[in-house]
Amino acid sequence: MSAPNAGRQSPEPQNQSGSQAGATTTNINQQGGAPSQEHAKEASNEQKSGLSSNPTHPLDKAAEEKTSKQ
Repeated sequence: MSAPNAGRQSPEPQNQSGSQAGATTTNINQQGGAPSQEHAKEASNEQKSGLSSNPTHPLDKAAEEKTSKQ
């Protein structure tokens, strides 16, 4: 190795550790599966049922009061 900063170079391939050589572990993403599709659809439909089709802005009422003729 003939680099100006020899201490910052990677070791030769035969001397590299497993993580340096790109070895992966066998427990990648062992966190469990995604929720079932049926449950997700039910939860989505429950959330959508509580929404109005055209919600009002929080300041609409205050703006209407300010601009109405009394």
